[in-house]
Amino acid sequence: MHKRKRLTGLVLAVCVAGGSLLQGCSVSEMPLVKYRAEKEQQKFDDMEERLFVEEITGDTLSLHFYLADPENYGIEDYEVTLGGYSIEHVEESYEEIRQIQEELHGMNYKLLTKEQQLTYEVLDYYLDTELNSEGFELYSNPLKPTIGQQVELPLMFADYMFYDRRDVEDYLELLSQIDDYYGEIMDYERMKSEEGLFMSDAVADEVIESCMSYLEEPEDSFLTATFAEKLDALEDVDSEEKEAFKARHLEIMEEDFIPAYESMIDGMEELKGTGKNDMGLYYLPKGKEYYQYLLSSTAGVTYKNMSRLEKEILERINGEIKELQDVMDKKPEIIEELDEYEFRLSDPDEVLTDLQEQIAGQFPAIPQSQYRLKYVPEALEDSFSPAACLSPPIDRPEDNMIYINGSDEFENYDMYTLLAHEGYPGHLYQNIYFHESGVSNLRNLLKYTSYSEGWATYVEYLAYEFDNGLTPEAGRVLARNSSINMGVTALLDLYIHYYGWDEETTEEYLAEVMGIYDKEMVGDIYLQIVGSPGNYMKYYLGYLKIADMRQEAEEKLG
Repeated sequence: MHKRKRLTGLVLAVCVAGGSLLQGCSVSEMPLVKYRAEKEQQKFDDMEERLFVEEITGDTLSLHFYLADPENYGIEDYEVTLGGYSIEHVEESYEEIRQIQEELHGMNYKLLTKEQQLTYEVLDYYLDTELNSEGFELYSNPLKPTIGQQVELPLMFADYMFYDRRDVEDYLELLSQIDDYYGEIMDYERMKSEEGLFMSDAVADEVIESCMSYLEEPEDSFLTATFAEKLDALEDVDSEEKEAFKARHLEIMEEDFIPAYESMIDGMEELKGTGKNDMGLYYLPKGKEYYQYLLSSTAGVTYKNMSRLEKEILERINGEIKELQDVMDKKPEIIEELDEYEFRLSDPDEVLTDLQEQIAGQFPAIPQSQYRLKYVPEALEDSFSPAACLSPPIDRPEDNMIYINGSDEFENYDMYTLLAHEGYPGHLYQNIYFHESGVSNLRNLLKYTSYSEGWATYVEYLAYEFDNGLTPEAGRVLARNSSINMGVTALLDLYIHYYGWDEETTEEYLAEVMGIYDKEMVGDIYLQIVGSPGNYMKYYLGYLKIADMRQEAEEKLG
């Protein structure tokens, strides 16, 4: 007791005598500050987890793709639904967003941990951006030629993993709702049509063509094949039940899935001719403002002055043209070398193994991971990108999937850089690294497209200069050339949607800058950009920011 009193007295003496060091110090104040901070941090954690659960249970596809085992997160009873696609649903969400932002702003930012402060800032920007979409409710494009709902939804069903019996039951219930879901989308498109905001006939024809792929007989559908494959692998379902599930699947395909696409095709044919604009967003009443919103929502960067964005892209392009020219001046014979260049490896598995070896020591190490390589079903080849990497569930980071499109259209793509983009050190590496960094569950929902695609584009260009069978000079030229091409496409996205370029102006520009005189090719490029506003920009914006950070680091660190 005596020693304890003396220690207490010593603490008080230090507080008084050292007032200049511990200003305002008292016995109770320091524990109180710590208590308040811990309480605020717990409050923030609780809010994050609540928002995460509310968001992923809004539709069962999101729930399943983010969590393999929802019960471990306290999610047992949930409505099995594809969600909704209606103006009413969007308008209701604005009030919810305002309530969330009010709750967020009620938090004491200074008492949060650094990681929580970062989440606070990301969430606040996200909420602000979504509120800025008010007034643009009819400007969204759920149906696009290659990246629309009519293409992505079947692929999600094909990759809907079965971990237990409930997953099979949920899958079948979701599949049976597809006709109602597409019905809501078509109602939305009719509203767009009434307001003069429907797509051009050329884009509508592309969407219709993509829908035709899904009209084959249920027995021949790739979804029937993938369903049977996943079902047969389940151990907690006996053979008799499996046959019953397969019969139910065929029934849903015939009664719901195929009619959904037939109805969509009929609806699109009906609406053709009602679109009043076959050019960029610039020609819509609030098109320029909507384009700015699109960039903010995909990039996490707000450009109020679009001439500044144009300048940044041009500076990057011109800098890379100079680098490319420097290589060609020093080695003129590089032109002949590039006529017949080839990478050392082209087999996908061998390429991914090599890429993992190439990045060792250059990128932070990540746990050894598993992945599956699959080829895009033939029915989807015409409406699918060259390749894709699907993010695994939060609680099963080992479930990585890379799709490759085996279409003849993409036979000239370099498999090496394509898999650097999708695999290592691209999306697959990025997904694992992000998961291992220990971010909160909510942060997994707040990732911007430009962050993921920008990183994958950046490392795709780096891979040209790996030890891959190319000479260093050839790798540099190909990397700069790819970057310049992407930059020019991003510029066209800006010029068409924000500055109102028509196809003729685009044709003149590509002839002058890129030496492209093929009118059919220019028409395809123009149609792709018109049909998917901001799509190319989200890749290039992310790449631009990462490349700028790299350059800044080189200048400062040497």
